[in-house]
Amino acid sequence: MNLLETWKKWTPSPPHLVLNQDEEFLTKNPDKLVVYNWKSFLQDPCFGLRGDKKLHLGLIPQPFVGDLKRASIYILLLNPGLSPSDYYGEYRVPEFRSALLNNLKQKWPSGRTPFLFLDPRFSWHEGYKWWNEKLLGVVEELAKFWNVPLAEARRKLAGQLASIELFPYHSKSFGNHNLLNKLQSTKLVRNFVYDQVKRGKAIVIVTRKAKEWKLPKLAGSRVIQYKPHEARAAHLTPKSPGGEAILRHLKSLQP
Repeated sequence: MNLLETWKKWTPSPPHLVLNQDEEFLTKNPDKLVVYNWKSFLQDPCFGLRGDKKLHLGLIPQPFVGDLKRASIYILLLNPGLSPSDYYGEYRVPEFRSALLNNLKQKWPSGRTPFLFLDPRFSWHEGYKWWNEKLLGVVEELAKFWNVPLAEARRKLAGQLASIELFPYHSKSFGNHNLLNKLQSTKLVRNFVYDQVKRGKAIVIVTRKAKEWKLPKLAGSRVIQYKPHEARAAHLTPKSPGGEAILRHLKSLQP
């Protein structure tokens, strides 16, 4: 079964919100932490702890965000981070939780952007703040190039964009490198990205752990792999390797 089919069939099944094939490895991991709701997260000793490497398996996994079939820009990351807005959103904002699940099913209400972290409805979420800040310079330049308002440029970029995580489970700080070659979820995203690279129709920007993605050596100019010193901040500004590639790609498309 491929990446999209697997997650389309997945449903949250407490206590561990994980892919069935991953559970054996994740539940044996002493770093795991399962928190079921907003209130218990606030009361947990790890709340706000700097450098917390525990896995938060009470949150919906995020192997990808965006329309993977239609996107022409794939940004590769390591794993979804963690902030109080994740728990608040999933347990107190039904619309946000529905958007996360719709993303996994690759189904969106009419008129909604598939890349939910550039959807203004969720501008209160840390994910929106992170992506908007990362891409703001690119959006501003596209708005000038297309001669459209900033909001329209952001919407058009969001329609072409997808992000993919090597490891789909949330953590404040990643410390589970031993799991990267064991999980079925990681194998599925590697295979998906490998197929996209072979087809050569989209651009692929590897911002984190380039070696761990195990892409073909002769990937071509449409694959941008950040070097270790670039990956630390993973900038997507207009003058960064990834930002330049996004602008070049989108400016080359038919209006």
